[in-house]
Amino acid sequence: MPMNMPMNQTDPALPADSIDPRLLSLAMAFVPAQSFDTPYEPALAFSRGTIFPALDKPFLREEAVPR
Repeated sequence: MPMNMPMNQTDPALPADSIDPRLLSLAMAFVPAQSFDTPYEPALAFSRGTIFPALDKPFLREEAVPR
């Protein structure tokens, strides 16, 4: 790549005002703090898919199921 070529001009398929994809992060995670709560009993935890009540977020198709 020539030294005077802007970073976003290395790929002719990219628009002139685009950001060079090599400069972007792949992903950013946000993980909220979780306070420890009394876990489910093993049989209930197995059926719910988690031992933590705070993480028990069942879904039915595209809509959340109320508890």
